[in-house]
Amino acid sequence: MPTPVFRRTIPLLFALVSAPLGLVAAQQHPLAVYISADMEGIAGLSSMQDPMGPKLMTREVNAAVAGAFAAGATRVVVNDAHGSHANLLVDQLDPRAILFRGALKPYGMMEGLDSSFSAVLFVGFHGKGKSLGGFEAHTGTNEIADLRINGVSVGEYGMNTIFAAWYGVPVAFVSGDSLALVQMRTLVPGVAGVAVKTGIWNEAVRTLSPDSAQAAIAREVERALRGRLPATLRVARPVIVELDYTTSVLADIAEGIPGVRRTGYGTVSFTTPGYPEAYRMIRVLYRHLRP
Repeated sequence: MPTPVFRRTIPLLFALVSAPLGLVAAQQHPLAVYISADMEGIAGLSSMQDPMGPKLMTREVNAAVAGAFAAGATRVVVNDAHGSHANLLVDQLDPRAILFRGALKPYGMMEGLDSSFSAVLFVGFHGKGKSLGGFEAHTGTNEIADLRINGVSVGEYGMNTIFAAWYGVPVAFVSGDSLALVQMRTLVPGVAGVAVKTGIWNEAVRTLSPDSAQAAIAREVERALRGRLPATLRVARPVIVELDYTTSVLADIAEGIPGVRRTGYGTVSFTTPGYPEAYRMIRVLYRHLRP
């Protein structure tokens, strides 16, 4: 029998809170797990050009899938969310998982997530742009200096966590480099995780062996899903997004999009009534604009 899954909701103590909240009543239902998988935070990799990348990424995802099913999951969905979004070796992926693949997905790293899921897992994540101490730290692309959602600076881990929160789904686990875990825990204190590597400047790492990392991921995912899940953030409405580019060129282009305002040398801002619309626009602004 699947282990009961408990959800609770607390305010995020920044500008993301609309009002103080109490606990949401505990719910019991089949355990459906969503995995968003990146590559920078995969053990053993010190370059994104390493030909072992897809193989090692697939093995870590499989470890998370195994941990989820060991905890009683009835459904596991995996989103290939790095770069081309076509990295996972489909012939080696755990056949119990459903795969989302391909770069042109409206909701990118969180495509397919909705309120039917019990928990989200992040595998292979990294720190946000312009932060020291991580491997390949960036937010979306290297052209982004900072991303703020309702005044809170976040990386990919944050924009994805808030997307999950919009649908009432908690992030239960994160693996990646040590900076990713530190930053994630400022947003979701106490979230379970495994630091599989530590950055040495931005282009070198101290890393666990792939086998050790995969064993730890499977073990900690199962433990996290069998326990009490972290609180789910509540996102204030409207959603105000500010994005700082590293140069002015992309800001020059972005301000031509209806609803996008130029607010500084390399800074643009926009407001949406809900977060899914904001998430789509963020992806347009960091992924699809070109000089």
